[in-house]
Amino acid sequence: MKNKIKYGLLGLLFCVQYNIQAQKAKMKDRIEPLKIAYITQKLSLTSEEAQKFWPIYNKLSEDLKKLRSNTKDKLADELSELATMSDAEAEKTLNEMLNYKISEAEMIKKYAAEFKKVLPTKKVVMLYKAENDFKRELLKKLRDNRRGDDN
Repeated sequence: MKNKIKYGLLGLLFCVQYNIQAQKAKMKDRIEPLKIAYITQKLSLTSEEAQKFWPIYNKLSEDLKKLRSNTKDKLADELSELATMSDAEAEKTLNEMLNYKISEAEMIKKYAAEFKKVLPTKKVVMLYKAENDFKRELLKKLRDNRRGDDN
């Protein structure tokens, strides 16, 4: 009987996790086209610029995703042990966190040089502003939607 309950709960947990992952993928599929349209509009990309820009941007996004994923998995385990961590382990974790930030900044700097090959420098600056503005607006809409759901 206990095994049936355990397996039932495990199956339910698996289904819930699968559903959450599917919802995240669906949300990402809805957000990505909005982000592309937003950036294209804010940068006033010509068709020639867009043709050269988007492959570079997509490669940057892919590389950042890999970097975040690798670091997130590694640090999540370490940070879950934060309360029992020795000072030496905490120092190691801090260095890993800082190295991640440095790697991220170096990657963005590398791609900024790539963007400058296909866009004027002003549009490269506008790109980073547009990304931040898009994130800010998206978070605001999510917050507003949650408030609406609470009422």
